[in-house]
Amino acid sequence: MDDRLGRVRAGMAEAGLDALYVAGPVDDVFGRHSANRRYLSGFTGSAGAAVVTGERAILAVDFRYVEQAERESAPLGFEVLRIVGRERRSFAEAVRYAGLAGKKIGLSRADLSYQGFLAIEEAVSEMPAAERPEVVPAPLVIEKLRARKSVAELAALQRAIDAADRAMALVQAGIEPGETERAVALAVERAVRECGGDGVSFETIVAGGAWGAMPHASPRNEPIRAGEPIIIDMGSRLDGYCSDLTRTFTLGETPPRFREVYEIVYEAQRNAIERVEAGMSGRDAHDLAASVIETRGYGEQFGHGLGHGVGLEVHEAPYLGPTSEDTLEDGMVFTIEPGIYVPGWGGVRIEDVVVLENGRARVLSHAAKLTPAGVQS
Repeated sequence: MDDRLGRVRAGMAEAGLDALYVAGPVDDVFGRHSANRRYLSGFTGSAGAAVVTGERAILAVDFRYVEQAERESAPLGFEVLRIVGRERRSFAEAVRYAGLAGKKIGLSRADLSYQGFLAIEEAVSEMPAAERPEVVPAPLVIEKLRARKSVAELAALQRAIDAADRAMALVQAGIEPGETERAVALAVERAVRECGGDGVSFETIVAGGAWGAMPHASPRNEPIRAGEPIIIDMGSRLDGYCSDLTRTFTLGETPPRFREVYEIVYEAQRNAIERVEAGMSGRDAHDLAASVIETRGYGEQFGHGLGHGVGLEVHEAPYLGPTSEDTLEDGMVFTIEPGIYVPGWGGVRIEDVVVLENGRARVLSHAAKLTPAGVQS
């Protein structure tokens, strides 16, 4: 693993922090683990907190995760502290163990619920005055580091993306008119695992016909019909890293309306991929696609952002959208996914993952997609 602790400590020093406290869901057995905590410590368990100071790195976990933490985090330089109890008690234990009396501790905001924050406030108030730390919201130290991928992270992402590419090909080859959206979504989940993924990276979207006018439609127990647009938005998770991929197509004949809308979205995506570059804001990148769609008369039907970062989470920095001030940099991995959504008819979205290298975008996903000529590329 690259020198993440060193870079985090540099960010802490810049922010005037003596320590950084990175928690996660209180006890999430369903897999929505803290990406910041995992990035920092390598720990993949569902409960625990990382504490980083200028000299020490500590992972506080309860009995269930001691051995796991010793395996995953100790080799990365973390001391494993066994704690008892929930946030209020465990925070106090970690502070005492780390020797942070009177020190300024930054709380990683993305990883702490309001309930957890109140528990920490209560814990601090209960400490003897001489032991109390100063607790403040931390700047986005880890999130900024996560936005730029290392060589190892890029390789992990490519494996997850490749699994999704293969799964999409399997599913598209097997769909027949009359099959339900839910059945196709189930086929996606099965194909992801068959193609090497650990599971899907989010709930699969399958939307046929007019249902596809909702960008995040949930699959229904409704049949897919020939000639209607079909949107499949899916992803694979592998070794903690995510992919995100969308293809839109029809079964059987391709109606003129579909060809018209698809061509616009295809051109918008192509323009964005070819012209996006390091130094741009997320807003400027969004405009590369939005301007194409606007010129063709569908500006009101493209209402979401152009893309988002992908990594340990399927949605993370940077964000590409009409209000984004994020600056794009080499090493960032993000989606480019313009779309057009017409109520009563349906939608078209095309999504690929790219990485910025030497200032320009390189496409990482290679699942076949229709060209404006109607052939798979």
